[in-house]
Parts: sequence; C-alpha cells; structure tokens
Amino acid sequence: MTSEVIAAANYPGGTAVARRSVADRVRAWTVLLLSAVPTAALVTVLLYGLGRAAGVEVPGALAAAWLLGCAVWSAVCARGSDRRWVARLVGLRRPTSDEPRKLVPAFENVAYKAGVAAASYTLWVREKDRRFVVPGRTIAVPAESLRLLEPRELEAVLAHQLAQRVQGRLTFWQLVFRHYNLPVIWIERALMSGLGLAAVGEAIARRLPARSSRVFSVGWTVFSRVLVACPTVAATTVIVGLAPAVLLRLIPEVVALVLIPIADRIEYRTDQIVVDLGYGPELGGVLQQSPAPHPTRAPLSLLSVSLCSPKTAPSKRIRRIRDRLDELARRWSPPINAAES
Repeated sequence: MTSEVIAAANYPGGTAVARRSVADRVRAWTVLLLSAVPTAALVTVLLYGLGRAAGVEVPGALAAAWLLGCAVWSAVCARGSDRRWVARLVGLRRPTSDEPRKLVPAFENVAYKAGVAAASYTLWVREKDRRFVVPGRTIAVPAESLRLLEPRELEAVLAHQLAQRVQGRLTFWQLVFRHYNLPVIWIERALMSGLGLAAVGEAIARRLPARSSRVFSVGWTVFSRVLVACPTVAATTVIVGLAPAVLLRLIPEVVALVLIPIADRIEYRTDQIVVDLGYGPELGGVLQQSPAPHPTRAPLSLLSVSLCSPKTAPSKRIRRIRDRLDELARRWSPPINAAES
C-alpha cells in the first residue's frame, strides 16, 4: 500500500490538504517578527548613534532613510524575481533546454495533486544556496536534486517547495528585514570568517573522541560568536551604556531558543502536506541523504545575529513523517470486525 493510496483514501482532494489556515499565517508572522525585530532594534540603536555622531539634526532620520531604502530595494527584488539579473543575484537560473523535460512534468503532477494551477508558478534551478527567499509564485529546485533524484523523489522536493508557499513566505517583509539587519550580520560574519574561528574549532574537534567533539564544537561555537559580538556590544555601549548594550545583543539569542518549537511546528506542517499528497516515503528518503550540518559550519541567520538558527534536524522530520504515515495507515485500514463480516 503506497502513501499515495492512503492519502487519496483519507482526503477529499489536494486543495483541502494544501489549504492555508489561520494558524499557518500566525506561525509565519510569529517566526518572522521574533527572528528579525530584536536584531532590527540593535541596528536602529547603532544607526541612531551614527546619526548623532555625524551631527544629523534628527539622528533617527538615518535609520528611517535606511529602512526606506531597504523597502524600495526589497520591492524591486520581489517584483523583479523573474528577471535574469535578479535571478543571478540570488543564485537562480532558468532551466536549460534538457531540464524542462524532467522538471515540468514532475511539477505538473504535484500541482495536479495539490489542486493548484501549475501555470501560475515559475520554475527555476538553484545553482548556489544563498538562502535568498523567493516570491510565493516561484519554485526553485536545487540543481543537484534535478540531476540526481529519481522522478518520484524530485516530485517530493517540488511538493515540499509548494507546501512552503502554502505556509506563507511573507517574501517582501523577509527581504526588508534581511536588508535592514544586514550591516550587523555582515560585520559579525566577516569577523567570524576573517579570524578563522570556524576552521580552528573544526581542526581541534577532529582530534577529539566523538562525544567530546560534539561538546567542544558547541562550546567553541558559543565562544566564537561571543567574541565576534564584542565590537557590536562596544559600539552600542557608547550610545546606551553597557547593560542595555549587552541586553540588546542577548535578546536575539534568547528569542532564537524560544522560536525552536515554533519553527519545528512549521517544518512538520510542511512535511505533513507533502505526506498527505502522497510523497511521504520519497521525502523521507531525500532527507536521509541530507546530513545535518556540523555545529562549527552552521551559518549565521539572515534575519538575526543569533548563534542559534531554528532549523529542524532531518532525523526529527523523518520520525514525524513515519508517524504521519502510520496515522494515515490506521485511518485507511478498516476495523477487523468489519473486515470479517
């Protein structure tokens, strides 16, 4: 019995499965605001201090001007996502002459099951993972997935992309906050790579036993992130004092921990849509081929300066997928007494 048969037996149609709920919208907005606003507050304080040091008559005008510029640029990126120069900027490209023969039929199958019009979406190939959020009507599939995966596995990846759109991407506001928070995030990222902290931590971790290596990696990650945060704290201290500066830099870290269960719930809901559309085993197989990132290689979030990125581990997602498949199987299987009669 396939997951596709189970899904068809339990659900009236793909549209019902992939319908965006109020809870989906609330979770999407919660994650966005809690991820971005604490870092945005830190950036605002730094821009205020910069405006005051530059002798601007209204120091807060610098932060307002930066926000307006970010909003304009974000609108250009969101509205012009189908233009080649924007696509190159975010690491996307149009499918080549041979790729549509595999990509288009796969997405048409997924769209048919989900009850949406395939023609209302544009298909792109992601060559570089720059973690750039794409508009809701854009489906971007990694080049290696298109090249290596079997047709059903490719459909599972496309179904996951479509399910993420159902959850709500809030593309414009994600772009605004990413651009607005970019100065602080870029500075800390540049310090992290320039000082070679990740490479040093990884070299030491290789020489330790497995359990000690994991503990050391987490500790080294915390130490290195605290170290690269010192310039930000020092600059903020000049403006608001030491205690508020430390608090401003600490809040993003605390909020990131609070966001973990909410982010997990969003990921589980996305996977549930994929399972209900009939691609549970295929999605689980793809996740088994995706190793979890090493702690010392974990990139900084594009919305927050936090050292903790609320990304659900593949092993947890696989367990939830299996649980959902078991639940659908129990619903589909008739009672024993009814079967005997």
